[in-house]
Amino acid sequence: MTAVNIIASKRHNCITIATDAATYDDHGFVGEFRSKVHCIPEWSAAITGRGNSFGQDVAVRELMGRASSFDELIGIAARELPLIVHQFKLERPFELNMAGFFKGRPMTFFIRTAGGHDSMAFGSQPYFLLPVGPTLFGPWPSDELIAESGFVEPNPDDSSENIARSLRKLLELQRRTPAEDGFSRVGGFVEITTITPNGIDQQILHRWPEDRVSERMSPAPIDWSSWNREHGF
Repeated sequence: MTAVNIIASKRHNCITIATDAATYDDHGFVGEFRSKVHCIPEWSAAITGRGNSFGQDVAVRELMGRASSFDELIGIAARELPLIVHQFKLERPFELNMAGFFKGRPMTFFIRTAGGHDSMAFGSQPYFLLPVGPTLFGPWPSDELIAESGFVEPNPDDSSENIARSLRKLLELQRRTPAEDGFSRVGGFVEITTITPNGIDQQILHRWPEDRVSERMSPAPIDWSSWNREHGF
């Protein structure tokens, strides 16, 4: 249930990634709060994902060591990822979202390991590298939450400021999209990563101070009318 949201804007020639920071065990108890985005400044690229965080960290490290550019990374990922999973015995499933400038264009690619973890519901086979359209959002909030909050999906052609504001609101909705046990899996803080051909910028837009390590996350209800007024919606 990690929140991963990516917008690749051809108009602005940039990529915006919005993630939360909570890592947790199988029962939803928080282990730590940390950035979930692996930045690669020399490539103007970044890798994030969902599922087992240890597997993601190992896979990203190994993939980066086996490629010399983002274009090369995209070329080898489907071949190398299953070898990495086998070599390091990464049995718990995970997904990777690789965002950067492929042949000069801002693009995002999705790949998952075996084991049934397909949280984006793309329906792709394990180790099949899938180019994604201009947007990738997950988890997607319920229709009831969207209607109650008045949320409008971010437009890739919008200004970077408006995209960041909309993604900030999306994270708040995703935080209130509980797992099967009724507890949230989204928390800690909201981090926005902006990738351009000239570099990468990361900012923390919001922190949820009520979240605690070793505890489950259970956000309080929101008065969306007041929240929207406070945040300029």
